[in-house]
Amino acid sequence: MDYSVLRTRAAALGVAGALLVGGLGNVATANAGDKDCSDFKTQKQAQKFFKKHNPKKDPHGLDADHDGIACEDLP
Repeated sequence: MDYSVLRTRAAALGVAGALLVGGLGNVATANAGDKDCSDFKTQKQAQKFFKKHNPKKDPHGLDADHDGIACEDLP
């Protein structure tokens, strides 16, 4: 039996599996990570999250008027 062929196939399957798991993990994280103001109980919580997650680009859309204050309508 030619073990070099088996090792090559096993390595290819390992790489493919890692890519698949890593790719699916990124999709799940992106979807789970999307936040709206309704996800926070207070403006302070929203502001803390906002500051930690790229406030200049505001990927979550928490600062509607672009004044640096997230979810201003929250208590």
